Amino acid sequence: MQKAVTHQAEVEEWIPTVCDMCYNSCTINVKKVNGKVMKVEGLPGAPPNFGVICAKGNAAIMNLYNPHRITKPLMRTNTEKGTDIDPKWKEISWDDALNIIVEKFKKVRADDPRKLIAATFDTYSFVPLRAFLSAYGTPNFTAGPAGYFCGNGVHPVAYTMTGSLDVHPDLKYCNYFMLFGNQFGFVTNANAMPLSLEMADARTRGIKIVTVDPVLSNAAAQSDRWVPIKPGTDAAFALGLINVLVNEVGIYDKQFLAKHTNAAYLVGPDEYYVRDPDGKPMMWDPKEGKPMPYDTPGFDDPALEGSYTANDMPVKTAFQIFKEHVASYTPEKVEQITGVPGQTTRTVAKEWGESAQIGKTITIDGKVLPHRPVCATWYRGAIAHKHAMHSGLAIALLNVIVGAVDVPGGLLNANSAGPFGFPKDGPDGILTPGNKYSHMRYPHPYSKPKEPETLELVELFPVSVYARAMLWLGVLEPDRFKIPYKPEILIQCRTNMIANTADPQVMGEAFKKVPFILSFADHHNESTQFADIVLPDTHSMERLVPMAMNPYVQFRAVPLPGGQWAFNLQQPIVEPLGESKYWIEVLFEIAERMGMLSEVYAVMNSAGHFTKPYSLDLDKKYTWEEICDRWLKSWFGEEHGLEYFKKHGYLNFKKRTVEELYPKTFHKGRIPIYFEHFKRAGEDLKKVTDRMGLDWDTSDYTPLLDWKPCRSHEVKDPEFDLWMVNHKLTFFTFTFSAENPWLNEMCDRDGKVFNVGINAETAGKKGIKNGDLVWLETPYGRKAKAVARLTQGIHPEVISVPGVFGRWMTGNPEIRGKGVHFNSMISYAFEDMDKVSAALDACVKIKIYKA
Repeated sequence: MQKAVTHQAEVEEWIPTVCDMCYNSCTINVKKVNGKVMKVEGLPGAPPNFGVICAKGNAAIMNLYNPHRITKPLMRTNTEKGTDIDPKWKEISWDDALNIIVEKFKKVRADDPRKLIAATFDTYSFVPLRAFLSAYGTPNFTAGPAGYFCGNGVHPVAYTMTGSLDVHPDLKYCNYFMLFGNQFGFVTNANAMPLSLEMADARTRGIKIVTVDPVLSNAAAQSDRWVPIKPGTDAAFALGLINVLVNEVGIYDKQFLAKHTNAAYLVGPDEYYVRDPDGKPMMWDPKEGKPMPYDTPGFDDPALEGSYTANDMPVKTAFQIFKEHVASYTPEKVEQITGVPGQTTRTVAKEWGESAQIGKTITIDGKVLPHRPVCATWYRGAIAHKHAMHSGLAIALLNVIVGAVDVPGGLLNANSAGPFGFPKDGPDGILTPGNKYSHMRYPHPYSKPKEPETLELVELFPVSVYARAMLWLGVLEPDRFKIPYKPEILIQCRTNMIANTADPQVMGEAFKKVPFILSFADHHNESTQFADIVLPDTHSMERLVPMAMNPYVQFRAVPLPGGQWAFNLQQPIVEPLGESKYWIEVLFEIAERMGMLSEVYAVMNSAGHFTKPYSLDLDKKYTWEEICDRWLKSWFGEEHGLEYFKKHGYLNFKKRTVEELYPKTFHKGRIPIYFEHFKRAGEDLKKVTDRMGLDWDTSDYTPLLDWKPCRSHEVKDPEFDLWMVNHKLTFFTFTFSAENPWLNEMCDRDGKVFNVGINAETAGKKGIKNGDLVWLETPYGRKAKAVARLTQGIHPEVISVPGVFGRWMTGNPEIRGKGVHFNSMISYAFEDMDKVSAALDACVKIKIYKA
């Protein structure tokens, strides 16, 4: 809550707002003295972080007062572009800049509006940006690097399991927590601060933690068991665990599988469901001795296993086929693939199964619910690989097999069940989202493939939520993919795609294919280097953004057990530095000058879920404050408009009910363990790609999951005997953290951040000592010089590179050139894409030798 204290000549204010040093929407309290920000701390009791903030949040003030900030519009005067080319910036007026921009925007829109691309990971601004893009007429949007490695094997899997964009562990009731390539509960990933608070409580009561990761990460270092694994083999380990559970020790939740999954559906020799005359999948009724439609009233005890005859052909239950399939993933075979000892696989599987407490219940708020206190989570480490969809699904199924999805102690939906909607059963009885506010597409059973109209080629990814990593291939080779236009404008803000994606040289060539690039930025980076005009953007403490409008907040700041649905406000604490302006307000001004503001308002009313009497009148013009006020009142009523949020900083909307937090017991939607729709989608996709003359791999569109090797696993040259992996730091997010001198000082003091980790025994065999200068080299000729750091905390066949360092274009010169730029070692090519999820393979094989 705002308060002011006057003491002598000093005027002190505390103003609540939202931190955006990462993407978790933490509520902070900012101390301002005589118009200057002096301190940042958590706002006591305020969700989602309840008064605590991380190092990045504490350091936010240093980005605000960064002496290297861009404060005036800049125009490029050098027509040549490149990663090392000086743009020769010239300061111009806002009016001159907007005149140039509007002229180009008008011309392209009149020709073909699809020729405009927008790129940002300013998730707080997604809704008004999409309103602008929809009104303009372009479908071409990308969130940048997050669509390369991060959510590709997470978001579509989360939708499949829970109907939600994301998932998180129920640490309040979990007893056994397994992390695959992520650090939930350790100040990273979504819901970082509240989950870290819950993790502290869980550790006090004795939760057991197992981390599967090539690197002894922050999470792994605090785990009960660290399982060092070869990169890109997580799916094999997960399938090996499942095999032990269902085929060796026989621990699986039969009731959950029969009632809440498609495990009992009958499957014919053609690998498709056996259906009744109305097209409904059938299950075997052991009492009647015949198949019945899955939704027959009172039919609640189908056969889970076995072979039968139906429709005059031999059939099996999906679970029977699944069991037989995973039987090939013996612990011994898994050891050959992953390097994880077979006994470890058996031990972890048995611990997992026993900890699931199948059959036990718990009473919460008077509701008796299944209690399955085990949870497996996964993120970039496990799915930044060519077969990302299979990897994500395999890990997710660990939860399904023991019934630990959307029940106390297990893997929980972020926001599929709540004030925005509720999961439901869709075609074939399979779970489908009910959240009308979800901003990503979820094609169920799948989106019909067709020749692409978007540059990201999403039309060729029928079971994915997006295909963002493909966009620049569409830019580079539009003719190859039969795209009927070429891009002419790129709007870029708060995403550094040159440094944060892969292969900067190739990305640079893609940027050069776009004739006009407009960047909004508060500091220069590798991507603004290619811009034609740079407009000075605001810092988070200089802009107004209601978090209610951010669809991402609905999964990042979701209430945990006992919590409330809550929303907060990012509001200006100080006036913008120099001539800086919030980039969305600038886009709305561009829309007005183009004569399309009413069209933007129309989309805002729809996408922002404005309600009468607060919806925007298409014949009027509103200030940004007026739009935000109407938006908040549309959602929360007259008494909770902008002034309320400015004063309080947040609103506790309503308590999250038991049904919303643990919805699996309260809806009929089934989770697939057998992905019949993948097979059909793949067949339809192949027809389209064959017609286009594209050599498109559809081999991962299978109803059963498998581990398949990345390209790096097929490198035969014995010189390239190590994998290089990238790991996350708790105090760095993307490249803008590099602008912060406090965080840079932490890196310098840490002594590990700018060096590469190598297993001490491996280093000894290669004659490498701690502190030696070494070369890292890929089979494709990419090289980087580094300082070796010897450690026991890394797999013997792995080199670890932290964060996004090795930068060559920063506003802050202090960080320039420090460390290794991991992404420069990754190949960005069609062959390295997962053709199901569009993830880019970040598996890199290298050799290391002394410099």
